Amino acid sequence: MTTHPNGIDVPALQQFAQEVATDPTKRNARFNVKTKWEHQTRSVATVSHYELGGVTHQRHFEIAADEPTQLLGMNSAPNPQELLMAALNACLTVGYVVNAAAMGITVHSLEIETDGELDLRGFLGLDESVNPGYDEVSYVVRLHTDASRERVEELHRVVTKTSVNLANFSKAIRMVSTLEVREG
Repeated sequence: MTTHPNGIDVPALQQFAQEVATDPTKRNARFNVKTKWEHQTRSVATVSHYELGGVTHQRHFEIAADEPTQLLGMNSAPNPQELLMAALNACLTVGYVVNAAAMGITVHSLEIETDGELDLRGFLGLDESVNPGYDEVSYVVRLHTDASRERVEELHRVVTKTSVNLANFSKAIRMVSTLEVREG
């Protein structure tokens, strides 16, 4: 059996998990994104670093967001809702591929499709009784593997139990807001 199913270094994964389990200083991960408005409804988020086990790691990625022209944007990038769904799908993808590798399951193909409908009256402030966010989001996982149905269902249970963004989607997160105003 390969030690890198699905391209995942399983011994390194096991070592990392063991370190997190036994060393309290390695248990936390902190992520940070800074977003700047550019023009109209377009913004660009910059990822410049993250912390893992108290160690800061530098990196640089930019993620643009915009609205479609019908929502007063320039249609130059995915909108925030599409990015939110993309973040969910990316997190689930990691969960399926990594957990499958740990279980000795080879993934031949994986596709996740997410869908949600908003009532724009909430977003536009037209009706205070309408939720500005999603009441329901659905996703379909299309997974091709040689594993038995039972093993794939076990994989699915593990992923739905441990996915960070699935938890973020399905449970309330305490939000702490600070407003800094520069006048003049």
